This record gives sequence, structure tokens and C-alpha cells, in this order.
Amino acid sequence: MEMKETIMKIGGDLKNSAEKLAKGTIDTSKKMAEKAKIKRALSQAESSLNAAYIELGKKYEELYAGKAEAEFAQILAEAADAKAKIAAAKAELAALDSASICAGCGKYVQEGQRFCPNCGMKQPTPAEAPAAPAEVVEPVVLDADGSEVVSE
Repeated sequence: MEMKETIMKIGGDLKNSAEKLAKGTIDTSKKMAEKAKIKRALSQAESSLNAAYIELGKKYEELYAGKAEAEFAQILAEAADAKAKIAAAKAELAALDSASICAGCGKYVQEGQRFCPNCGMKQPTPAEAPAAPAEVVEPVVLDADGSEVVSE
């Protein structure tokens, strides 16, 4: 009978070990899921905060671009420089696509379109510049000492 009792004891010990392992795995999984949920909420809150800071900066620029306090002047100058570079790059890209940039929404408007397909703003028509008459340039004649010879 001792053998049977030993086997039963080992079986009970294995069952207890398996239950502890399963419970530990379940607890670990729950903990990991809770951590993921908290990290996702944290990331969303950080994104919201960054968006608020961006909006704050944009509003400050709108209100105080010309009269900013000294500590913000450099940042606003960098922002203005970046905006100019962005506008120039967008214009170059648009030109490569035979398009222009809408002054209303900043989207591409194909050449020949009278209205922006995105916002509906009327697009300026290219002004037909009158052709300037060709200027006739008389050749300049110089003498040996480099002074201009005037012909009459």
C-alpha cells in the first residue's frame, strides 16, 4: 500500500503544482493586459497633451507673431522660416505636377482649374502680360585705350 500512497501523493503534488502554474500564468496575463491598457491610455493622454501644446503655439503665433516677447521671438522666427520653406517646397512640387497651391486650403489645384476641388475657392487666372517690344542694343566699340568710340 505504500506504493499506492506514494503515487497518490506525487499525483496530488503534481496537481497542486500545475494549478499554481496555471494560476500564475493567468495572473501574469491579466497583469500584462492591464499594463497594456494603462500604456495605451498614457499614450493617448500624451498625444492629447502634445496636440494641445501645438494648438497653443499656433494660437500664440496668430496673436503675437509681430509683437512676441523676446523669449519667443527666436522660436517664432524659426517657425516662420520653416513655413516659408514648406510653402516653397509645396510650390515646387505643384509646379512639377503642372499645378498650383490653393490660397484657401493649401491643396493642389491643377493648371486650368478655375476653382479649388477641395475648398471651392476661385483660383486666380494667370495674367496675360503684354509682350514687351524687343529692345535693340547697339554694339559698343572701344578704342585701343578702352574708351568708348561714339559714332555719329
